Amino acid sequence: RERDCGNWGRMEGVVKQLKEIDAGLEVLEHEKVLTVEAAQAALAGVEGLAFAKNLLFKDKNGKLIHIVALNSTEIDMKVLSLRLGLGKKHPRMAPAEALQTVYQVEAGCLTPLALCRPEAKDVVLLLDERLKEEQKVLFHPLRNDRSVVISTGSLEAYLSKIGRQGTYVDFQKKDFKLGKDNPPDLKPLLDAAQAYELGGDGAGDSKKGGKKAKGGKKGDQGSKGGALPAGDDVHALLREIQESLAPGQQMEAKVSKDLESRLNAFKNIAYTRGYKAARAEIRAHLN
Repeated sequence: RERDCGNWGRMEGVVKQLKEIDAGLEVLEHEKVLTVEAAQAALAGVEGLAFAKNLLFKDKNGKLIHIVALNSTEIDMKVLSLRLGLGKKHPRMAPAEALQTVYQVEAGCLTPLALCRPEAKDVVLLLDERLKEEQKVLFHPLRNDRSVVISTGSLEAYLSKIGRQGTYVDFQKKDFKLGKDNPPDLKPLLDAAQAYELGGDGAGDSKKGGKKAKGGKKGDQGSKGGALPAGDDVHALLREIQESLAPGQQMEAKVSKDLESRLNAFKNIAYTRGYKAARAEIRAHLN
């Protein structure tokens, strides 16, 4: 049976449940951090730690996909989309509203430990296969000025304790090809999940309410006149930049990865300063 986070959903409740699994649980205090890079800097003096990134996506039907992976793991969204059965319609970054209404945490606090929220019961959780190699992985216990140090075994036990389960995925797999004998292996996970009615850019909104987000038709990714897509949709913006290049040209993988990292940093700024300020900053750096 699914449980709430305990102690009114505060950090103390999550830590208490983790200590029931691991009595020697280590809780690290540090300054507030919004990115993995900031966490690495804040805990530079602590050895033997593995830093995990948490990515939250929304598919075309409004279903949420939470990816937990080692910071060094590269995730090929094209391959992941095929494995999820989404074809060329890649999942897009979930709107900030998902953090507030589903996970009920602030920006920079996305964590699998918040899946104890009843509202998060339909989130699809994908875990990096490489996490199994680590004994000390850092996760925020609902707030980003603390980190708990746990093993993947302890994480699995915690998820079981709250009635959840993650699916391990080899994100290093790059040669996935759909075929009669090779169907989308992750599609059943999405099929079993319910969609969320979230705002955002309008694309991929749930059909439950039959409502379209303001600012355009359902599925729009920006006007034909070249306007930027929603400031928190990094992948849509990268696609638009790629489409603006001359025919036959492709953005180098290293450049694309660096730009994605920078845009994600600006997205974090959006969460803390407001979307308008972040869009202006992105435009200034792209011009």
